[in-house]
Amino acid sequence: MKRKGFTLIELLVVIAIIALLLSILLPGLKLAKDIAKRTLCAARLRQTGIAMRTYSQTYEYLPDAIDKYGKESDDHGYAVYRSDERFDLGNGQYVPMRWAKLYEADFMDMPEIFYCPGNNMDQYKYESYIKPGPWGTLPQDSNADAGRNQWVRIGYTYYPLPRNPMIDTSIGAPGNSPKKFTDLHPSLPYATDVLHGRPNLSHQRMQARDPLTADPAFRESNRYSVNALYADAHVSNCNDQDVFRHNIWDRFSADQVWYPEYYFTVFKLIGGQ
Repeated sequence: MKRKGFTLIELLVVIAIIALLLSILLPGLKLAKDIAKRTLCAARLRQTGIAMRTYSQTYEYLPDAIDKYGKESDDHGYAVYRSDERFDLGNGQYVPMRWAKLYEADFMDMPEIFYCPGNNMDQYKYESYIKPGPWGTLPQDSNADAGRNQWVRIGYTYYPLPRNPMIDTSIGAPGNSPKKFTDLHPSLPYATDVLHGRPNLSHQRMQARDPLTADPAFRESNRYSVNALYADAHVSNCNDQDVFRHNIWDRFSADQVWYPEYYFTVFKLIGGQ
């Protein structure tokens, strides 16, 4: 008796149907995954904001970036430990800066919170700073392998702005920084997702292209977004594409602007000023 089986045509039809279903389902699954990452990222940022408020209430001041000589560090808002001479205390100990002080003072016991799950650059991922580990120690393999500075970086940008910023024209940003939580600017964020250029934003996606529309602004609607933390501890997601079309992003990519002006300009754009 002859065994019945699928014909080649039937197999091809089944494969085509599966391919069609995948093409319909996968974009939706990716979108759901992106939304989940963005939501978790915002939750972590808010949790850090609560720890910041508690730290400031306890010690009166914001966590600073002062080296062992009492000098303010530069404006790399993502660096929390550095192995260069200014921050090396000896015996494998380093000066904690910024959010690392939350961890050192036990206001945050899980350093994973300092990293957004949407980060796409290795130097801003938690996993990059636990080999050979533990977190908060140097050297780390990820720095050596890439030839980077031996720093521990967080997965967010911390750049507190004062209520009444006094612009230093030499840096294109405020020359005065807030020392206390109550000195923070009330309507501008003081921390966001990593701001290392437009292509490296933690939250970005392409809308389905409309073949009837040639306008790239329409096609890229909602392509980029950034989570931002404010002084009152709320976190909002900025997806205004005019923010991401500003030439400050291109100037940063072309190495024509330094961090203070870049952060200050982007934070003002996100805050609607």
